[in-house]
Amino acid sequence: MPDATLEQFHFLRPVWLLIIPFAIWLHFRLRRNFSTALVWKSVIAPHLLESLTVGGKEARRIRPYQLMTAALVLAALALAGPTWQREITPFTEDRAPLIVALELTPTMLGIDQPPSRLERAKQKLRDLLERRKGARTAVIGYAGSAHAVLPLTDDTRLIEIYLESLTPDLMPREGDDATKALALAQSMLAQEDAVGTILFMTDGIDRTLAPRFADHAGANKDQLMFLAFGTTAGGPIAKNEKGGSSFGLVDGKAPGTDLDGINAMADTAAATVVQATPDLADIDALSRQIRSHLINTIQQDQRLQWRDFGYVLVWPLAFILLLWARRGWTVNWA
Repeated sequence: MPDATLEQFHFLRPVWLLIIPFAIWLHFRLRRNFSTALVWKSVIAPHLLESLTVGGKEARRIRPYQLMTAALVLAALALAGPTWQREITPFTEDRAPLIVALELTPTMLGIDQPPSRLERAKQKLRDLLERRKGARTAVIGYAGSAHAVLPLTDDTRLIEIYLESLTPDLMPREGDDATKALALAQSMLAQEDAVGTILFMTDGIDRTLAPRFADHAGANKDQLMFLAFGTTAGGPIAKNEKGGSSFGLVDGKAPGTDLDGINAMADTAAATVVQATPDLADIDALSRQIRSHLINTIQQDQRLQWRDFGYVLVWPLAFILLLWARRGWTVNWA
């Protein structure tokens, strides 16, 4: 178990642990009664006792009283209710909200990550929604301003309808201000009971905005994640896309992704950065991080019950009790 788990380890009903010292006392009491060597030890010299005792040099077999001691200890531990994590239901996991902030600037039309950075981001969002069936997701589009495309919803088909029409020419203001999307996402998550995740799908964020993101990390339990698109070399703009502006372009070419800058800013804001991949490795990483953040936060929720892991000890206890069905086992008590 991790260190954090070890710190949370405790027993739900510790009074049952009083059976353990009784079991140990009973073990030594029965051991003295059933051991021939111990009975004669006070009468016969030790160097003679081994030769006079039948089977003295043979390996000792397991006695019923020994298994009885093990059964009592296991039963005491099971009844005491060992636990180290909160009870998490499937409903609890499904209610983890996700706010996706999709960058809608002309640089997202770069085709260095075909068919374009924006189209690849849309496809990654579809893949993520497929993994999060039943969970609620909201979409924000941002450039010089930020706007809620859809509030939190579990209707993936509705998101798909709006997602297809998102292009940079829809944005009313030029620019690339991720802090506006962050503020909007914060206001949406403030109305939620469960902690959530803000995921930026972007090809770069100005590292001078790091203090704003750091302030968010210090004041909220909601986690920040970045899914970075594009290549460091950059690329031309898709001709069949209408950018509507030359903002962020260099001679009609989208600049390369500043992955080092994103990582540096993410370190300041305690955020996670994942680079878009051709396969689903990036979606797997995002899904694991979203779920693990929710679970880690839930473990600190005092309103949830602790999960009783005592049932795990029932199986070895049942195996020990089955040995009493062996022929002649009860005779060994005599």
